[in-house]
Amino acid sequence: MDVIKNLEKFIGGQTLKVRQKVRDKAIKKAESKLIFHRTKQEDLTLEEWEHVVAEEEMALWESYKKYPLWALIAFGFWLP
Repeated sequence: MDVIKNLEKFIGGQTLKVRQKVRDKAIKKAESKLIFHRTKQEDLTLEEWEHVVAEEEMALWESYKKYPLWALIAFGFWLP
């Protein structure tokens, strides 16, 4: 449970622009995941789609927290 609270604190400390970029990347990864599994987005309910995106987003945040140098480099390329 502490891991989730730490991750939520880390995410909350980020700017809205960074959080939106991560969400956009999570959506792209979720779409790629659906293509890989030969599933259409229309086949999923809204709740299932939100769950898939949330999983991808959480995985991205965990990787950024685990490897902060790579996160800084990624954010540097994303932000104009």
